[in-house]
Amino acid sequence: MREGIGSEGGLVLRSWLLLLLVSVAMVNASGIALSASSYQQISAEDIVEKTNSSPVFYDFVVINGDLWLNNTQFYPIHITNSIIRGNVSCEGVTFLGDVDFSDTVFQNNAIFNSTKFQEAANFNNSSFNGISSFNMSSFAHGGTFDFAKFAGTADFANAWFDKFGTFYNATFFQDALFYLSEFNGAYLNFGSAQFEKNLDFSGSRFNTYCFFEGANIGETGDFHTSKFTNGVDFVNATFQGYANFDRSHFIENSLFSGINFCSVADFQNTKFDGATFFNGTRFGKSALFDNAQFEAPSDFSGAKFESDLSMNSTSIRKMVLDGSTFGKSSRLFLAKADINRLMVEWSLIKDILSFDSSAYLSLIKNYKDLGQGNDANDCYFEYRQLSQMHKPFGLSKALDALAWLSCGYGVRPHYALFCGTVIIIIFSLIYWLGRGIEGFKDMHGHHLIISSTLFSILAFTANAKGLPFRGHYRYLGIAEGIIGWLLMALFLVTLGKLMIG
Repeated sequence: MREGIGSEGGLVLRSWLLLLLVSVAMVNASGIALSASSYQQISAEDIVEKTNSSPVFYDFVVINGDLWLNNTQFYPIHITNSIIRGNVSCEGVTFLGDVDFSDTVFQNNAIFNSTKFQEAANFNNSSFNGISSFNMSSFAHGGTFDFAKFAGTADFANAWFDKFGTFYNATFFQDALFYLSEFNGAYLNFGSAQFEKNLDFSGSRFNTYCFFEGANIGETGDFHTSKFTNGVDFVNATFQGYANFDRSHFIENSLFSGINFCSVADFQNTKFDGATFFNGTRFGKSALFDNAQFEAPSDFSGAKFESDLSMNSTSIRKMVLDGSTFGKSSRLFLAKADINRLMVEWSLIKDILSFDSSAYLSLIKNYKDLGQGNDANDCYFEYRQLSQMHKPFGLSKALDALAWLSCGYGVRPHYALFCGTVIIIIFSLIYWLGRGIEGFKDMHGHHLIISSTLFSILAFTANAKGLPFRGHYRYLGIAEGIIGWLLMALFLVTLGKLMIG
């Protein structure tokens, strides 16, 4: 009985909730219809006629027809919270007064090519449903496009911004073209902007501080041959596609911290005059810094390289790689790199460094200059081993093998001790099997083995002339003594080198 009452009460409650939701939806629908119907209907021709003689101020209007402005506009134009149903063309127009299209919907194409905005230009929260073109336009007192939405291609190529330019939280659903543009003044803000397709800033000049913090580039982000004069901030940005900074120039500090490069990050031939920060950045594919120039300190600490890091012919003034991580298939390329101070532990890169003589020699010198003697020795040992592997069979390869066995190429003193132990064992076996010492004929079993070993140690460490060798075994004792002195000398020299170095 209680279960029946409970289920019946739940059914009643759900019915009331459904009725409430339907009522809210009806109220919202009626509100939208009322809002749309409350917009004043204006003809585009009326606006064109009015602009010739007086300021234009419209709020919450619907403009029907194509809006064509082709003369110099002496008065302010404010069309806010409105809908423009036709095309808009202001190509070649000069606006001497301020322009405000904030919260306005451009339902068709908006063409502002070669337009000159001499005063403030406000397009905050505007929606461009067609093509929006500001090609070769100039914004003398800045341009504001915060929270704007561009449904079609947005063309700002060859545009010129003075004072400031801001596209904070703007959304570009198609390609965003800013190539060969110039940005001056206090700042340029693309923070949290969303680029669903390609972004092109190639050849642009950023003469102001630039914010791209938290921006998302859906496909290719092209900044090649661009110049950043007053610093740039890409912190926590995301590049879903190819990030191209080839031949770009960063004059002041550059912040690339926490970026997510999902595809190739290309900084080849790029010049960094100021400090550069890539700490905590993820490189999902190859990170290309070939022929780049780091003229100031650069920080890659905590960076994550899931593929190759290429810095061939790169100039490194001071770089921190400690704390970074590399993927299982990652490779590090440093061929012909000019390394001054590269702070990274050898253990972090020894398994991923691609073999190149110049790279290893630069790293060895780098570790010595930094006072990291152990890393320098380990790097040198690895270099000699790989060099030996790449040599053809011959005298040079044989000498390298001897240097490896005897003293670990001069950086492993314990190799000499190990080699000496092996020599002692070999000669003791010879003395034992051949009864090479006087009196050995009467010895058997472990006594003979112990005596052979003792005589071999004496021959190795002292003069063999006083030992009772039989026949030609005397010459073997002399040979063992010579080998012993050579190995002892190698051990002392190698040990002294390590202690001093």
